[in-house]
Amino acid sequence: MARRNISLRVIVAALMPLLGAAAAPPSLAPFITKDNFDAGNYEFARGAFPDATPEQVASWNAIKSYVHACEQDAGLAEDAQLKDIGVKAVVPRNRGYQDHLCGQVSLALPSAKAFKNWDSFQKALKRSLSYYQTYEAALTAASNAIEVDSNSENLTEQIMARIIPDQGWRYPMMGTLDTLSGVDTETSTVLQQRILMAMFNTDWDNSQWVRGILKTHGWTRIVKAGKKSSRMMWLLIQHADNDPALQVMALRQIEPLMKTGQFDKADYALLTDRVNLATVGTQYYGSQLSCQHNHYAPFSLDAKGSDPKVLDARRASMGLMSEAKYLTYLPPHC
Repeated sequence: MARRNISLRVIVAALMPLLGAAAAPPSLAPFITKDNFDAGNYEFARGAFPDATPEQVASWNAIKSYVHACEQDAGLAEDAQLKDIGVKAVVPRNRGYQDHLCGQVSLALPSAKAFKNWDSFQKALKRSLSYYQTYEAALTAASNAIEVDSNSENLTEQIMARIIPDQGWRYPMMGTLDTLSGVDTETSTVLQQRILMAMFNTDWDNSQWVRGILKTHGWTRIVKAGKKSSRMMWLLIQHADNDPALQVMALRQIEPLMKTGQFDKADYALLTDRVNLATVGTQYYGSQLSCQHNHYAPFSLDAKGSDPKVLDARRASMGLMSEAKYLTYLPPHC
């Protein structure tokens, strides 16, 4: 009987993303190709602005309802996957998780909310495009310069080809857009949204690839590729926040290697915090920061971790510097 129950749970977890998936409204159809969303000129968002027709407003409301429903479904499906691997968690219901289309549409919605009228939004979209395309071309050229064969068996080369866009799309979000010459605030806002979407799509593609590597070969193959490859693979997993089950899988494979000195303790601690935040809502080592009162600080620490002495002792055990020193490496204000 126990065996039949386990089988049923596995089947339910596998089918939930299909059975519970909310259907995208017809107004989004022109923007979807093979379950991939391209916002284009954002015509689907016309109903979010003044002077929209009743039909456009109704279409916009349907899109918002779809996002709410698909995020709920994705949260339930992620819960099922986590429970199936023995993790009791209640993940937030306002994220797309492994429903990529849902996540893409959800990420696109704030773009419209940042503008008071349709005309200014459209002008900012046009002005931002050349900046985005130029940066995208540079990243593509950098990736192509490695000359990696997509069918290559060299794992290090495959990871390097992925780490370039992984880091490249994040770099502009670290303050460089604030100093970009000749870019007004509205153009910068839309440019940031374009880059966020590219980063989101890159992370999604990387997480699917990493999942295949871990399920087929495990971390053993990554260790054989060397410490540099192991560190880069870890970085891809750190950014797979839409797939907590994948992060749990990686953490479990890494743990015995960390205990024998084959994997860095500090990196293990950082991934532990990522997994804990996604599954139980608190972190243990204080590695994940947020902007609080215009300063960076760790968030959602567990009860004991709120004591600086306890937190620093935990960090020291994993080769991490004190929290106070860690914060000195960040800008004084956020």
